[in-house]
Amino acid sequence: MEFSSLLGLDPFVPLGYGRWLDAAHTEIARFGLVAVRFSGLMIFGPLFGPTGIPFNVRALLALALAVMITPVLPRHAGRGFDQLDQNRDGWLTIEEVPPGLHQRFQAVALAAHRRPEAGLRRDEYAALSPAPLPSTWTGYVVVAGGELLLGLVLGLGAYVVLSGLQIAGQIIDQQAGFSLGEVLNPDFDGSGSVTGQSLMLLGTTLFLLLGPFGGHLLLLKALLQTFETLPVGEAFVSLSALELVAGLVQEAFLLGVRVAAPLVVMMTLIDVTLGFLGHSVPQVNIQAVGFATRAGLCLFVLVSLLSGTGEAVAQALPGALAAVRDALVFPAESW
Repeated sequence: MEFSSLLGLDPFVPLGYGRWLDAAHTEIARFGLVAVRFSGLMIFGPLFGPTGIPFNVRALLALALAVMITPVLPRHAGRGFDQLDQNRDGWLTIEEVPPGLHQRFQAVALAAHRRPEAGLRRDEYAALSPAPLPSTWTGYVVVAGGELLLGLVLGLGAYVVLSGLQIAGQIIDQQAGFSLGEVLNPDFDGSGSVTGQSLMLLGTTLFLLLGPFGGHLLLLKALLQTFETLPVGEAFVSLSALELVAGLVQEAFLLGVRVAAPLVVMMTLIDVTLGFLGHSVPQVNIQAVGFATRAGLCLFVLVSLLSGTGEAVAQALPGALAAVRDALVFPAESW
């Protein structure tokens, strides 16, 4: 990639600095793509975004991670071989490679002067030079868009599951009458339920405590694994990954209903009881008594169900993270 000409550094080329400058700017461009991939995670990932951490801190964190990862990118190809070699025989065949990586595998085989059917050794697979970067700014922006989308899908997959707690909170507030006290929700730049905010904070705490060493580190580990099979400049999101995220929206609704269902049943019983009381004892002001009764019992039931809510989130999150990671690291198909 002739960054010397793109950046207007042609006068330095005759002085013998052209090759050095072009190599330096190529590494800077590769560093930028790594930072963009991490930025996608910082936009939607739980805890990192949308408002868990200030924007300038998220940007600095993405740049710091890119500084640490860029120098060791050549090692990731060998690790990618280890992940793809399912039978651990030291040979990687095209049958062991996901369909989305067939094109890359064939390119590596041709570069190693081997037939794709014959397979590759670890050193041959790891010796492939990094993907050439685009020679125009337009192409660079397109490649950066693919890198950004990869991080976005990973962060969004985990955040969508936690958003089910917002749905549960909205249902609970409608049943208990707390919707009258909605507060500003900065995540969506609008009003949100009080219970939904509380449950979301509970879910974020559980995400941080997720085994074996925290959900935020699991997200970063999953993103690092994408570099092993999808090198910088070759990032893409398969259709199966997008379909998986769409399926996680359904899982979020199911999680919200699962969390709110016991309280909805309790509120229904309270409504039936108050209605029977209103017909039996007309002298009682049901509207005045019923509101306080519903609110008090709702808080009692909600506190009683917190342990079950934590268990439901702890069951849903690891599976969602693992599914999104596998869909990105081992793509089933390419565009």
